[in-house]
This record gives sequence, structure tokens and C-alpha cells, in this order.
Amino acid sequence: MAVPSSGQLSQLAMAQEALYGTYGSGSVTGPISLYDMVNGGNTNGSGNSYPTINTACTPNPANRNSNQLTNVRGGMGTGTPTTLYYNSNIGAASNLGVGDYLYTDSNLTTPATSADFYASEQPGETGNTTRHCNTGDDWLFDVTNNQGLIGNDYGCN
Repeated sequence: MAVPSSGQLSQLAMAQEALYGTYGSGSVTGPISLYDMVNGGNTNGSGNSYPTINTACTPNPANRNSNQLTNVRGGMGTGTPTTLYYNSNIGAASNLGVGDYLYTDSNLTTPATSADFYASEQPGETGNTTRHCNTGDDWLFDVTNNQGLIGNDYGCN
């Protein structure tokens, strides 16, 4: 069965479809997170761990390919350098900004968190597509929630 194309939709029934392929029947443990149903797993607190979406099916999802954002340091630039990842539809790292999402894995399934990447910086390097700024400038930004959202972009300084 599939989610109906008309009529009233139910989040519970969609969760049943995601877990069992049976829209409207099957046992689901709450809470239900739409984020987890779309991205797979239960990183956003769902009572069930949802399967990863069929990436071989168009248009589900549009794109799960990733690009790297290298040498990022959280905690006012004092944290350990790490690599973050973002959707490759964004293009070069210099295109990243408020409203984009960062992840800690190349499959884009584990969001960066505000606890680890609030007041973050990334030193620039000319000609490096994995950096937001050019040599001599640091990109300062905040991840402002637990879904990896870039909520503040202070630019290149």
C-alpha cells in the first residue's frame, strides 16, 4: 500500500507505512518524528527507528550526496578540528549560509548539534572548495539546533 494521494492524512498512518508498508495498520511507538521518517533512524527522538528512504527511487529523496566542510572547530574555535558534511546540491562550501544544514557523516543522517558547533569557526584557504572563506579569513557561524541548522552566519572575518 502507499500513502493516499487525496483525503485526510495521518502522521500515525504514515509512520505505519514507513515501518511496515501498510498505511493505517501496524504498531508504532511514539513519539513520531517526521524528520526521522524522512531521514531514517531515530536521531530526533522517535520511539521507532525508521528505515532509510530508498535512494534509488526518484524523486525520493531529491539528493543525498554530500560535500565536505573541513577543519571546523566548535566552541569559539577551541574545539578539535573536524570535517562536517552538507548536501551537494548547495555546491561549493562558500555557498553555505543561514538555513542550510550540516551533518557529521557523509550520508547526511547524523546532524551536527548546537552543543558541539555553536560559535564555530573554519579558517580559510585559497582554492580549497571545502572552505567557506579564502586564506586569512575565518568563517564564523552557529549551528542553532539539534538538526544541524546554520542559524547564524557572521561571515568571513
